[in-house]
Amino acid sequence: MNNFVFHNPTKIIFGREILSQLGKEVSAYGKKVLMVYGQNSIKQNGVYDQVMASLAAAGIAVFEFQGVKGNPVVSHARQGADLARAEKVDVILAVGGGSVLDEAKAIAAGAVENIDVWDFFTGTKSISKALPIITVITLPATGSEMNGGMVITNEDTKEKFGMGGIPALFPKVSFLDPETTFSLSLKQTAYACADIMSHLSEGYFTTSATTLPVQDGYIEGLVKAVMTSMLKIQVNPSDYDARAHFMWVATLGWNELGTCGIPNGTIPCHALEHPISGIYDVAHGAGLSIVTPAWLKFRKNQIAHRILQYGKNILGIDTDSPDVVIEALEAFYKSIGAPIRMGQSQIVSPDFDALTLQSMKLFNAWGITGYTKDDILEIYHLCV
Repeated sequence: MNNFVFHNPTKIIFGREILSQLGKEVSAYGKKVLMVYGQNSIKQNGVYDQVMASLAAAGIAVFEFQGVKGNPVVSHARQGADLARAEKVDVILAVGGGSVLDEAKAIAAGAVENIDVWDFFTGTKSISKALPIITVITLPATGSEMNGGMVITNEDTKEKFGMGGIPALFPKVSFLDPETTFSLSLKQTAYACADIMSHLSEGYFTTSATTLPVQDGYIEGLVKAVMTSMLKIQVNPSDYDARAHFMWVATLGWNELGTCGIPNGTIPCHALEHPISGIYDVAHGAGLSIVTPAWLKFRKNQIAHRILQYGKNILGIDTDSPDVVIEALEAFYKSIGAPIRMGQSQIVSPDFDALTLQSMKLFNAWGITGYTKDDILEIYHLCV
């Protein structure tokens, strides 16, 4: 087990009817807020009204910034940073899913640093400070509510880049009310499930350690919990306990605790998926349910022992064949409505060269070694 430093400063407020506390929490950081959100879902499910009522009761001035896309784009983040500076806001409030939270972080940094937001993602500028960020999560998946990472797409170049572990980007407070997720479609929830499973599993599969009793148990328990919760949500989308467990696993899955001490753990599936959603604008979780089985097929000979352990301890399959485990994982994805081939996400003629070129940039930027251009190309072909 490697040395590590774990420090997570985010305060979590979890449970029913908690949004009335939002105004008080925001007031600790200022009285002028830029509220970042997506389209109209938070107005349809009542979250918008709850948020605005709590902020009004605390005497907080609100400047609204609407229109974050499912795959957030840098041009919109630039507009948000400009607005935050112009109105001299004190706090960035993100209300929505991981996409909203990610763009809100870019806005929070861009408003203070006063440089082009895209420079953060290309590595030409670093982030040392940002406006305080508070979040209300309504689509649990990315774990952005309790980490220092963000992802964004440059719509001009079709590049989707991300970063993590930035101290200034950890939210100060995050509100998690499972009832805000009751209105999510089963498709959205399935994609979120695939995203969460990938966050937990990539280090598990890629580590050079034969076994890690603490981290393996942590990861296996959380993956089983989110899979079980997903199946219960399919039966009853308003099952509070299932939604609550799902929401909490999403947060724990990518708050940096799951990767502590894991030797040589990497995230190749994310490096392979970002070009798919960046170029074709599919949901990130849908891209991961396509990429993950393909990557496992490609790497099965090198990581057979980890695949078999995953099958036994998570899927309940006692077998000597990695292929049996991979097929069972694909069957689970199919059962919840997540795609396992590009064609199922309407990607009928993928540009393999463009996908491979962008993926290679991410492999290099994230320090993921051991893959050639031909390896990456072969994995993409396994996605078809």
